[in-house]
Amino acid sequence: MRRKALVVEDDAATRELLRRLVQSQECDVDQAADGEAAIELIDRNHYDVVLLDLVMPKISGADVLDHVYASNPALLERIIVVTGLSLDEVRKLFPRVCNALPKPVIPQRLVDSIHKCLQVRPDEFLTSA
Repeated sequence: MRRKALVVEDDAATRELLRRLVQSQECDVDQAADGEAAIELIDRNHYDVVLLDLVMPKISGADVLDHVYASNPALLERIIVVTGLSLDEVRKLFPRVCNALPKPVIPQRLVDSIHKCLQVRPDEFLTSA
């Protein structure tokens, strides 16, 4: 059974790269270019994993995390923050997120983070990223 993922990233090239990497792990992928679109999608769909940039136009990733905390706190454990910001700060500010990765993303680290969030054995997924 395919999992469902959301990639939230304002940079189109990075969003496409992340989409391809997540899709290679047998996930159907929705995409959002800003926090406003992300909140709309999160409110309408169930996601097994969410990749979230923090610095975005309209509504920031931090505001998306605040919304998720208020509306669906269990989802926080399946969010992977992908950011150019300091990972130590991200972990301090958002301790319940599943993982945080620096940009540029190393594909195998992303795959490992997806597996961690989904709490499945890596061999249950394709690992051709």
